[in-house]
Amino acid sequence: MAASRRSRWPWALWIAVVAVIIVAAATFSAVRLIAPPPDATVSIDAPATVTLDASVAPPIPTPRQGSFALATSVDGTVATEAAATPRPIGSVAKAMTALVVVAAYPLTPGGNGPARTMTSADVVLYRQAVAAGGSNVPVRAGEILTERDLLLALLLPSANNIAETLAVWVSGNRTAFISRLNATAKTLGMDHTHFADPSGFSRQTVSTASDLVLLARAVLANPALAQLVTTRQATLPGGTVVTNLDIMLAKQPGWLGIKTGWTSAAGGCLLFAASDAYAPDLVMTVWGAVLGQPPMRAPDPAHPELGAAFAAAQSAVAAAFRRYAAVDLGSVSPGVTGTLSTAWGDATPVVVATHARDIALVRVGASLRLTLVRLTTPGAPIGSGVTLARLTGMLDPKTSVTWLVISQDAVPGPSLWWKLLHG
Repeated sequence: MAASRRSRWPWALWIAVVAVIIVAAATFSAVRLIAPPPDATVSIDAPATVTLDASVAPPIPTPRQGSFALATSVDGTVATEAAATPRPIGSVAKAMTALVVVAAYPLTPGGNGPARTMTSADVVLYRQAVAAGGSNVPVRAGEILTERDLLLALLLPSANNIAETLAVWVSGNRTAFISRLNATAKTLGMDHTHFADPSGFSRQTVSTASDLVLLARAVLANPALAQLVTTRQATLPGGTVVTNLDIMLAKQPGWLGIKTGWTSAAGGCLLFAASDAYAPDLVMTVWGAVLGQPPMRAPDPAHPELGAAFAAAQSAVAAAFRRYAAVDLGSVSPGVTGTLSTAWGDATPVVVATHARDIALVRVGASLRLTLVRLTTPGAPIGSGVTLARLTGMLDPKTSVTWLVISQDAVPGPSLWWKLLHG
C-alpha cells in the first residue's frame, strides 16, 4: 500500500506545475493583450517664417526739397523726408482752426450748426485780408452764416478773413483762440508745432510734416470735418460760390482732401489723405503732409504754386497703395512636413487642416513668424484628422493666423500577435 501511494505523488505534482504554468501564461498573455499600446511618435517640421506675398514693395518717392511724411493705417509712418524740420505751413493751419471750431461748437455731418450774424468788424477783417494779398471771401454786415457756411469758406477757398472771424466767435478774441490752437496741438502730440495766427498767413506759424500727419488723422476722425474737406464746391447763402483748391478731389479716386496752403515763406503745402479698398470691408487709409514745395504749373495750371505739392502727394500715395495686398491668410501654405508613426510599423503623414477664409491687408513681401505648439501625443488607434499641434503665424499684434496640424489618415492599433510579442 505504501509503495502505491508513493507512485501517485509525482503525477499530481506534474499536474499542479502544468496548471500553474498555464495560469501564468494566460495571465501574462492577458496582461499583454489588455495593456495599452505605446504612444505614437509624432515628428513635425515647420519653417521659422513663411512669406505672404512674394512681390517686391515699390519705394515711396519723396520730394527733393522741403519736407514730407506719409503714414498708413496698416504700418504707421512709411516714408519721410526732413519730416522733423519745423517750417511755415501757410493755410494748412486752417485745418487746426477748423478742428478747434468743431470742438467748441460740435457739428454733425450735413448739419448747419449755430448761426452768426456778420458785423462791421467782420467786414474790416475781410478788407484787411484783401489789402494783405491773402485769400478771402467777401462778407456783408448783417449777413447770416452758419457754422457750416463759415467752415466751407475757411476750408475750400481758404479765406483768411473767415479764420479771423471764427477765432473771435469761438474764443471772444484772437489771442485766446491762438492759445486754444496751441493747446490742441500739444494734446495731439504735435510737439514741434506753434501757431501764431488762425490762418497760417504768419511765417511764425510753423509745424513739421510728422506733426501734421497727426493733425490729418484728427481731422478725418471728425465725421463732419471729414465730409467738409471732400466738398468740391458749395454756394453760400449770399450766392458766393466757393471752390475747393484741392484739385486732386476731381482727379484721384479715393482722395479725401484736407487742406492746401501757400505763402511766399511756406511755399507749396498740402495736408492730404486718401483711401483704397482692397476687398469688401478691407480699406486702407493714408495720411500725409508735404511742405516747402517750389512752384510747378502741372498738375494744376490754375495754381502753379501748389503744383509740386500735388505731384509729390499723388505719386507717393500711388506707390503706397501698391505696397499692400489683400491676402487670404487661411490659404497660405506654411510648409509643414512630418509623420505620425507607431512602434508596430503603421504610419501616416501629418498635414495642415483646411482653414476658414481669413482676409488681411498686408505689406507685400511681408512674412509670418511661425510658432509650433505640440499637443499630447494620442494613443492608438488614431483616427484621421486628429489634432496633433497648433501652428501660429504672427505678422504683428493685430494680424495672425492659427492652423491645426492633424493626422492625414487613420492609424490602427497593433495586432494581437504584436501585443503578445512586444507587450
